[in-house]
Amino acid sequence: MTLEAAFALPFFLFAIINILFAVNIIGAQSRISAALHQTGNKMAFAGYAYETTVGNALPDGLASVAMTYAYARGAVLEYVGRDYLEHSCIVGGAGGVSFAGSSVMEAGDIIDLQVSYRVKPFSGIMGFQGFALSQRYYGKAWTGYDVTQYVSDAKQEDPMVFITETGTVYHLDRNCSYLNPSVQSVPALTVDGRRNQSGGRYYPCGTCGAGTGLGQVFITGQGSSYHGRLDCPALKRTIYTVPLSQAGARGRCSKCG
Repeated sequence: MTLEAAFALPFFLFAIINILFAVNIIGAQSRISAALHQTGNKMAFAGYAYETTVGNALPDGLASVAMTYAYARGAVLEYVGRDYLEHSCIVGGAGGVSFAGSSVMEAGDIIDLQVSYRVKPFSGIMGFQGFALSQRYYGKAWTGYDVTQYVSDAKQEDPMVFITETGTVYHLDRNCSYLNPSVQSVPALTVDGRRNQSGGRYYPCGTCGAGTGLGQVFITGQGSSYHGRLDCPALKRTIYTVPLSQAGARGRCSKCG
């Protein structure tokens, strides 16, 4: 039994060490992956903030975000934890993590964070010195999408407009109040005396009806119907972005057109 144990114990310890090594690698990969996504997503939103704010008037929490490679590297290492890296399976600790090949806010406002490093076993066995790993975050900063830049046949004479499935007009502004009506709750007994922005009366909705005649009903400033339910489909807008040539017989919106 002693002889068998002498042979078996080293193999058993070797298997345990390999399992621990694998768990250590998975843990390091998970932390780096989470750090890449945290940093990349924060930079993506900061890209939108830089586009839509003036100077250094950034929202709270984003004032320290710099759209640079150096910021990305420092932020990822901080998320992972420099002390953790120094005691992990990564060769060289924090200094062994390379960001070669990364780029920030280049063509198309792309944020491309590439991380490469080498992992090592707890102890060198039979000349095994570990192997290289790499991980990547690839995303676009939230700065919008320029259709005319990427569609070769896009023409100035055929701009993109916004329509709804049942609407009779097209809109040039996605935020037009006709596309995003403000729903107001009013007592049902007062709806007969109310008028919309065009001076017209409100009539019972053909989809959800007039409700019970008691309590509250729902109206919009531009609509001509009052609704008995807030979740009435007629109160919702499904907005489509299409070329003007596909707007059909719809006319211009009197507000944003």
